[in-house]
Amino acid sequence: MRTRSVLTLAALFALMIPILAGANRGALAQDATPSVAVGGTPAAVVADPSITGEITVGMVANPQMVALEELVNAGEFAKAYPNITVNLTVLPENEIRQTITQDITQQSGEFDLVTIGPFEVPLWAEQGWLEEVGEDVAGDAAYNVDDFFPSMTAGLTYEDGLYALPFYGESAMTFYRTDLFEAAGLEMPERPTWTQIAEFAAQLHQPDEVYGLCLRGLPGWGEQGAPLTTVINAFGGRWFDEEWNAQLDDEDSAAAIRFYIDNLRAYGPPGVEQNGFTETETLFVQGKCAMWYDATSAAELITDPAENPDFNDVVGFAYPPGEKLPTGSWLWSWNFAMAANSDAKDAALAFAKWATSRQYVDTVVAATGGFGTAPTGARQSLYEDPAYLERAADFADIVLGAINESNPNEPTEEPVPYTGGQFVRIPEFQELGNDVTDIFAGALVGSTEVDAAIAEANELANQVALDNGYQE
Repeated sequence: MRTRSVLTLAALFALMIPILAGANRGALAQDATPSVAVGGTPAAVVADPSITGEITVGMVANPQMVALEELVNAGEFAKAYPNITVNLTVLPENEIRQTITQDITQQSGEFDLVTIGPFEVPLWAEQGWLEEVGEDVAGDAAYNVDDFFPSMTAGLTYEDGLYALPFYGESAMTFYRTDLFEAAGLEMPERPTWTQIAEFAAQLHQPDEVYGLCLRGLPGWGEQGAPLTTVINAFGGRWFDEEWNAQLDDEDSAAAIRFYIDNLRAYGPPGVEQNGFTETETLFVQGKCAMWYDATSAAELITDPAENPDFNDVVGFAYPPGEKLPTGSWLWSWNFAMAANSDAKDAALAFAKWATSRQYVDTVVAATGGFGTAPTGARQSLYEDPAYLERAADFADIVLGAINESNPNEPTEEPVPYTGGQFVRIPEFQELGNDVTDIFAGALVGSTEVDAAIAEANELANQVALDNGYQE
């Protein structure tokens, strides 16, 4: 369901403070970060009515973004910027990706700000479609751009310019039901292998009650394609070799794909081909999954005592499973990027900085009473905050370890001509990844034999490499 909320901000907020003439504003309002107390209750906001404009923001409908939408609608952004009107378009992941991609690549000008990831940012910056923002935030000590994890900003950089600001970041981890493991006499290793995960799934699976293993099956390069590609990497496989010959039917890659599909068919929930991140997370918190492999950003959500008071005490955490490699190198972030053709750049940057500031986390905590929907995995200072570390004691170390161990620049056992842990960073991968995962969804529902699906996907990948000049 599409949600669009329009916030018209009353002029009365402008009377709250004197307008400070010549307040050292840079070209893009670099000093407009609200003043709040780090690690505690937000302090009184010093409003900046000097920045005016109307912006349209396209956001993915993940829980952290929905929380942001609710805070904007509640007037939190208006406290800092009373003369900026914000129009929010919040859509499910596959839908917002398509909408944003069409707008930015066709230069339609619908959005001033968009939430995109390290797949799109360098590619779109190279085309001149995004505004460089690093220079403008670098001079704002209160914003502190150096607080972001270097691994997160590295994926948002093109030719030494920073083209997006991290909202939240993630790697991957294994979530499991400690009560079910204890009852079955099983022990989850801190660093499991996929072989062990399959063995556990077989022992814990109770049809129609608890599914042994939950993974994303929904087609989409960023849905099913994200975890599946990391499994391919962990098994020693790859999408392409150094000459851009497709390798999905190679022994290691094919073994990983069979593993993913076969185990979901044997131990996964019915209708798995319709389950993306949100649907699978819902199944897990409903107690329907013995194990779930997905983004580390889910840790706060599923252990939120306000949302899951009877469930959060039976969740265990482990590193992402390995096989030939210790990790599949999942590393992702959702970030605010500014369209280069925006006609409200000061207002757009003000919103992006507000949403990605360290102080915004405190705003979420104060509004919701906890860290459940707070953006994590982006700023290092959060992992030095005693209040957060107490809340995240069971998983913070694993999250940091998984982020630090991911290497999207060298994600595979054998050399590859591309970068990306859970994707292949070439423009054509959006369509290729969508088409391939659609083929594999057919195998999940049994309409296609697994080996036939692998062969079809490999042929498609070869054709894309050939048609676009990657293969000689």
